[in-house]
Amino acid sequence: MREKLYWSISKFSARALFYDYFVFFDTTPYLADQLFIRHEVRVWFDREYAKDSSPYLAIFCHVKKKDVPKFLAALDDLKKSMILCGHPHYEEEISAYMDKMDKMKGALHGDENDTTQETEQKQTA
Repeated sequence: MREKLYWSISKFSARALFYDYFVFFDTTPYLADQLFIRHEVRVWFDREYAKDSSPYLAIFCHVKKKDVPKFLAALDDLKKSMILCGHPHYEEEISAYMDKMDKMKGALHGDENDTTQETEQKQTA
């Protein structure tokens, strides 16, 4: 099973020198918020996405680079909070979703590479 239940996002901007960007999965009533307070980490929330059939929200956020260890510790505690708050399959569901997205991403990049190779073959012919 996957150990981490979040994605790091690479961004190319001046702000990326000072912040790291992440996507993690929470549920309403936003269990992670209290954990960020407890771990004394400031998180800037950028966007969130929800799927009708899922109790989980994909939360896009950023934190100061110096606060990343505290942020990750809070996300580790989020797994425990989910179990206590009635989401005992949080890790399995999010891990399965992330695996599915990674496969889709891999297939997409595989298609891009195939198209590039076909174009190169046509140009050399």
